[in-house]
Amino acid sequence: MKSKKPNEIFFILSSWDEVDQKLRRIGEIQIALEKIEGDMTLRINDIRQDYEQESEVLKTERQDLENSITSFSEFHKDEFAKTRSKDLTFGYVAYRVVRKIVIRSNEACVAALRALKLDQYIRTVEEPNKEAMADLEDNQLAKVGAKRKVEDKFRIEPNIERIKEAA
Repeated sequence: MKSKKPNEIFFILSSWDEVDQKLRRIGEIQIALEKIEGDMTLRINDIRQDYEQESEVLKTERQDLENSITSFSEFHKDEFAKTRSKDLTFGYVAYRVVRKIVIRSNEACVAALRALKLDQYIRTVEEPNKEAMADLEDNQLAKVGAKRKVEDKFRIEPNIERIKEAA
């Protein structure tokens, strides 16, 4: 049995009218929360915009500095022949060899790999198709380590439009 927290409050309801009034209150709370969340989003967006404008100047300056360092390093690339990096007082600059595979067309590459029997270089993702498995019988599901779970889920859905009209 689930243990109750000390501050949990349960209302004991005795009629559908009381249930209806609680639904109304849930709807009022939902409307108030949506307004608060909307206001919060607007304020966050304003703050974000202010900080983005402030940071844009710094980002542009940083990019300009990086471009000038890159150009200078490219001009002096011969100095990186023996050592691939240069340690300076306030940081370092370095070249590193990067290897990557460039594929023009995934479909054509996969087809060619299969034709050449290089299947180990093809990535495949296999997972059970739960939607299709819904058609299987329970004993078949059990054989494959699955089971059908049927739940009777309860929903509480206040009618927001009517609550707004009543307010």
